[in-house]
Amino acid sequence: MKKLVFIFFVLTNGVSFAAIFQVDLTVQDHVDANPGDGICKISSGNFCTLRAAIMEANALAGSDIITLPSDETIRLTLVGSGENSAATGDLDITDTVRILFSGSTENFPTIDASGINDRVFHVLSGSGFVRFVNFKIINGSADFSNGGAINISINNQVEVERVWFEDNTADSGGAIYISALSELDIVDSVFKGNAAVSRGGALTIFSDTQIDKSTIYENLNLNNQRKEIIYVGLDDFGTSSLYLRNSTIFDNEGSGIYSLATDVTVKNSTIAHNANFGLTMNPSTTITPDLRIQNSIFDQNGVDCGTGAINEITDHYNISSQGTNCFSAQTTNLIEDPKLSSIKVDANNWHRYYRPGFFGPVVDSAHPVTPGPGLGCDAEDQRGVQRAQDGDHDGNARCDRGAIELLEDIIYYDDFDIAY
Repeated sequence: MKKLVFIFFVLTNGVSFAAIFQVDLTVQDHVDANPGDGICKISSGNFCTLRAAIMEANALAGSDIITLPSDETIRLTLVGSGENSAATGDLDITDTVRILFSGSTENFPTIDASGINDRVFHVLSGSGFVRFVNFKIINGSADFSNGGAINISINNQVEVERVWFEDNTADSGGAIYISALSELDIVDSVFKGNAAVSRGGALTIFSDTQIDKSTIYENLNLNNQRKEIIYVGLDDFGTSSLYLRNSTIFDNEGSGIYSLATDVTVKNSTIAHNANFGLTMNPSTTITPDLRIQNSIFDQNGVDCGTGAINEITDHYNISSQGTNCFSAQTTNLIEDPKLSSIKVDANNWHRYYRPGFFGPVVDSAHPVTPGPGLGCDAEDQRGVQRAQDGDHDGNARCDRGAIELLEDIIYYDDFDIAY
């Protein structure tokens, strides 16, 4: 049964109404009977589908909320392209909305687009603030187009929090494609098994983007050059940049990050075992980009600052298992095996990560400044563990290099740790 509730949101500039639409029909895909009447209801019954809820949210002015049901697979099956009202194909978003699930990770709902041969969400130009929280997106397909799971057009602010992207494909941006003049924040999310034909096996970025506490692995790019998983490039409009922090990029079929004339910051992250480079920077004929790398690990993949002019700000307690022209002739970086553990999985079967080996060189060796902004490490690691811990038990807590902080009271050892 559809429930509609009106609630007050106190905003910085006053008070605004919002409608809450609760999706309760998942095995069928139907449009809303009368978009704009404030009632999410399909014509064949008193039920609310995700498609119908989005159509209502688009038709109503103001910020709306769409809640998803627990532990359900929402199947999109209405085939059709070339329209932007969410009536067929992908779910077009044209107004401010939050799409979320409020339960625990083991009960996350899944949105499956295998039945429409289309992407899942298209955030059209000028939609405003759009937030996706606590669910999974699978089998989106944007053949000959961009953004297999989410395509973000210009003039939007989008937040993605604790969303799992898997088996989404596109020409560019296997999971997410963001156009110029928008902003994207990704937190606590996972990108696995996504693929692109030309650019960005997982993400293609043409706007300012932050990725925090996220895992990106086993993605694929089919181009014949860099085969990058995250592409960061310039558009004719606005600026573009990537800020990666507290995240792990590993085991991708190609390079981790490729930047063309755009600024990249990597802080307290681990980039490991990617088939080509971990990170590649290249300038353009007119733009010299900034590269900042702090307290990070590059293991079994190279780091290449290209052949042109790059503003390298990288002498900040990094480690690479291979020689790199980005870290050459610097005093605080290490060129040696970081001695990471095998892949670990967190308690919620969500993040995969490499834990520092107990006696490895990354433990208690990051920048000595107290955690915080600037040169010091972040206050929490990828799992939310507080930094700094006294991982080497010398009585002096100091941050570890990379995405994961070794707990000082950990009692579990495995064969890898003992070997070191």
